[in-house]
Amino acid sequence: MRCRSIEDVVAEVMRLINEEKSVYPEAGAEFFFRGESKNHKSECDGDALSSEFQSFLDREGLVDYERRLFEEAMRLNVASFEQDKTMVECIARMQHYQLPTRFADVSTNALLSTHFACNANPDRDGFIRVMKVAEHKMKSFTSDVIIAISHLPLVNAQEINPSEIKGLGKLTYEIKNNRPGFISEEDWPGIGADLRHEIQQVWAFKPMMNSRRIRKQGGLFLAFGCGDNKKSLCPTFSPNDYDNPNAPSYGIKQIGCVRIAAEAKKVIRDELRFFGMEGELVYPELSNVCDELRIRFKTINKEK
Repeated sequence: MRCRSIEDVVAEVMRLINEEKSVYPEAGAEFFFRGESKNHKSECDGDALSSEFQSFLDREGLVDYERRLFEEAMRLNVASFEQDKTMVECIARMQHYQLPTRFADVSTNALLSTHFACNANPDRDGFIRVMKVAEHKMKSFTSDVIIAISHLPLVNAQEINPSEIKGLGKLTYEIKNNRPGFISEEDWPGIGADLRHEIQQVWAFKPMMNSRRIRKQGGLFLAFGCGDNKKSLCPTFSPNDYDNPNAPSYGIKQIGCVRIAAEAKKVIRDELRFFGMEGELVYPELSNVCDELRIRFKTINKEK
């Protein structure tokens, strides 16, 4: 089905969620959404959107530049990060401002994801991923594995080998520089072994709501770990891997995808305004507000 209105989108989202709940009831599981304005894996609009997707760092082939990206963002925008007290907060802010990182922003708000599915690529169908995360895969921003993933920009690829005992030594050294109480494999071998396994998976987590943009966008993140030498995990987010403890996307799956017709994007964007989904509210910074107003009034002037 290619949705052509907000009514179609809401009906399709609820159909997918209700079907999942009836067939696979699961206490504590949560649903979230990710809007994409085109199928990034194909130039053919007839192709379905694959459940597979990676962090933007992997998608854009910039893993080798992860450390330099982080350092340059910090060096050139010191004031932007003054209120951030942890690496998790810094990486979350960078991701929200489009720097490729290991975090991928998703949302608990289906209408917001509809906005993202419709706000670009007017000649291509948009998509809303409807995803489910098991209770045990939803972490706090203070959890060890989320802290560990957030520190990966501080180490080089050859210094990360989670398949080996003590293969995270350099990473835990960097973490302890910022968080002295962090327990490493040297401190407690059992916990270290768990972390080596966990860092080779994708996790969902709820961030600190420390910016207007994160609050407005119903902030939620997926955190992508890595394999040896920072090798990409290539998670499938498939139903088959949902119950496989050794799969990178264990406990997180795409239950379906809502497709939005390219020719209906403008209509749906207009409808979204009645639900408080204007671009200037989604991106509340002054530069974005002014740009949205400029585009809106140029459109009004053309339609006269």
